[in-house]
Amino acid sequence: MTYDSRIPADEEYLHSLGRAFYNFTYLEWIVVWTIVKLSDDGFKSVPSGKPAGEIARALIRAVETTTLQLPSALRSRLIRFHQSYRQAISRRNKLLHAHPYTEESGAQRLGGGGHKWPIDLVDEAARFFEEAAISGNTIFHEELAWMRP
Repeated sequence: MTYDSRIPADEEYLHSLGRAFYNFTYLEWIVVWTIVKLSDDGFKSVPSGKPAGEIARALIRAVETTTLQLPSALRSRLIRFHQSYRQAISRRNKLLHAHPYTEESGAQRLGGGGHKWPIDLVDEAARFFEEAAISGNTIFHEELAWMRP
């Protein structure tokens, strides 16, 4: 049985929102695995059930305290990855805490606090999350691959 919502919203917009949130979640999972890879105690260094900001703090802590011998260029890329994750958190939070409203055209959108989320900005956020995720994934699978299985 297919769920048919009684709350009005167009499918294309909902698809874009879903893609943005999925991409953020994908990015966050790469962050988690990077923390695990860098940490002597693996998953114990990952804050369980905590907000994204706590996960970001755990990532930078793992980069700064790892016992692995990281080349300085790799450490710099990890710091940039951390920064992109922090930016992603901020953008995701603005989208997550937005409120539904009706445009003059009747289309249902999210906005609030003087910021509107038309589909092009939602898609831009999804791309930002995706690019950050791909960057982190490349570091994890290529540059950190030789470290701790």
